[in-house]
Amino acid sequence: MNIMDLHSITAKDIMSKEVTVVEPMEKLSKAEIIMIKKNIGGLPVVSPETKRLIGILTQRDVQLSRTIIGTDIFHVDDIYSKNPINGKIDDSLPKIIKKMNDNNIERIPIIDDREQVIGIVVTKDIIQALGRFFQP
Repeated sequence: MNIMDLHSITAKDIMSKEVTVVEPMEKLSKAEIIMIKKNIGGLPVVSPETKRLIGILTQRDVQLSRTIIGTDIFHVDDIYSKNPINGKIDDSLPKIIKKMNDNNIERIPIIDDREQVIGIVVTKDIIQALGRFFQP
């Protein structure tokens, strides 16, 4: 394979398709328990009405909120990052890497034309794809 072949790898090829999402008014404690139990570092936040992606909550957000704000944070809505960087199912691997690198993020929700979450790409998915790509 040559470097141009990296463009043939898309989000569809590497994304996790079973994505746990959370709504803004979910209790923060429940969201944190979900992340711990599933061993994931973030949850896409979706609108309760439309199920459209509206943000992302990361374990780092939770930790920073406790350190900076204290324990008065009760809901995901209090701390999640709004307007998250996202990708489309046909985005190439280099495009996904560029988005993640340019925005200093470790995960990128993949959305469909209705802006609903259909997958997520995390750093581990990229490393695994590159590992397969560069195998002798």
